[in-house]
Amino acid sequence: MKNQKLKRASLFVGIICMVLFCRIWNIHADTYKDGLITVKHEEFPVKRDGQRIQLDHPHKLSEAYITNVLSSIHYEEKGLFKKRGILRVFRDEEIIKLVPLIVRAFSVATQSQVITVTSYSYRMILSDKKNYCILFIADRCLNIVFGRVHMFQTFNDSMSEKKRYLITRENPAKKRRSSFWKLIPSAGQRLEPNHENWLIVDLSK
Repeated sequence: MKNQKLKRASLFVGIICMVLFCRIWNIHADTYKDGLITVKHEEFPVKRDGQRIQLDHPHKLSEAYITNVLSSIHYEEKGLFKKRGILRVFRDEEIIKLVPLIVRAFSVATQSQVITVTSYSYRMILSDKKNYCILFIADRCLNIVFGRVHMFQTFNDSMSEKKRYLITRENPAKKRRSSFWKLIPSAGQRLEPNHENWLIVDLSK
């Protein structure tokens, strides 16, 4: 009888340990996904005036704050066939999925890691628009640097074909502008000098 109780107690403790281990593992995982939305930790060197920027990570951000920031990011198209007016970068459907993943990634990021975001907006006739950017915090400011904004993508109707394009190893901080778009700062935002793809948001305001 005592042996059975001991075995049950040991089994119970083992299950609890496994559950806690799984939770800790999920919290510290370096890749977070929701469908075609991917948020990752990457060790990209980010420089300003030739000097590597010191990142203030990990950092706690609220979902309401990130929602407000993503909703207020706008761009303007360049080129002969550009649309009129200022357009939003992220659709509401993207933001809903992105916000908890970004908050989670910032909460465990190290001082050498930026947060990379790859997302797709569904469109008609087997086509998508791709957004790709990196986020990091430095000098009490949230920095958002884009490599792609509404980049047109076409795929066949196989989901596995789409997933091949989810991971983009590219450092947008090395870019200064795009031939097809430029970011338009909203209230409380500013551009990094000589960059049309790099937004800075002061966290103290």
